Order: sequence, then structure tokens, then C-alpha cells
Amino acid sequence: MPYRKPHSLSLDLESRLLRLIVLAGTALLLVAIVQILLPWLMLAGLAWLGFWLNQRQRKQQQVLHRLFYEMLKANHGKVSVLDFAIAADLTGPQARAFLDARAREFYANFEPTDHGDILYTFNSPGIQIGERGELEVKGEE
Repeated sequence: MPYRKPHSLSLDLESRLLRLIVLAGTALLLVAIVQILLPWLMLAGLAWLGFWLNQRQRKQQQVLHRLFYEMLKANHGKVSVLDFAIAADLTGPQARAFLDARAREFYANFEPTDHGDILYTFNSPGIQIGERGELEVKGEE
């Protein structure tokens, strides 16, 4: 008759049980760590998202302002909502809101056109229109 170890079954069961206990303890530890860190990770993620959205909006506003000033120079201080909307790739209400804000900021006047449109007219004592229709800035020689 073959010889059998009397305790081999119990040792195998004990090692499996020990592995199960270690695995369960590790899982509980990971759950506890996640519970502690998750709110902080979410808060950091939300803060980063807010920062990124703010930077994106700032860049968009800088592009709009740069385009606005370029259009004023090119059109001798006059700009329409449609022209600005096309140049800036904005909707009509977005372009009007931007131009209305600049009109309040710089005390613009409004001129009706022959077609019924409204031109925003921005005047500056430092900017004059020359004899040939070119834009002249005082102080530049």
C-alpha cells in the first residue's frame, strides 16, 4: 500500500485559507485607501477642469479682441454685427453681445446704413482718417 501523508489535505486547505485572508485584507485596504483618496482626487480633477476651462475662455477672448481691433483699424473705426460674426465665426447674438459690451466700454456711436443695418462706430481722438482714407495714429511718424 502506498504511503499517504496524513496532514497533506489540511496543509493545502490552510495555505488556500491563508491566501484568501491575505487577498481579502489587501482588497479591504485598497477600498479604504480609495475611500480616503477619492474625494481629494475628484476635487483635484474639478480644480484642473476649472483652470483649463478658464484658460480656454481667456484665449478665445484674446482672439476676439485682437480680431475686433484689427477690424476697427481696417474699417476706420466702424464694424457691423454681421461682419464681426463672419470674421469671428460667431452666431449673431454672440457677436452682438460682444460688440454691445465693447460699445459700452468705449462709448461707441451707432450709424444706420442704407440697408437697415447698424454700424458700431468707435471714435478715438488719437486716430484720424487721412486724406486718402487711410488710418493715421497720432504720435506715429
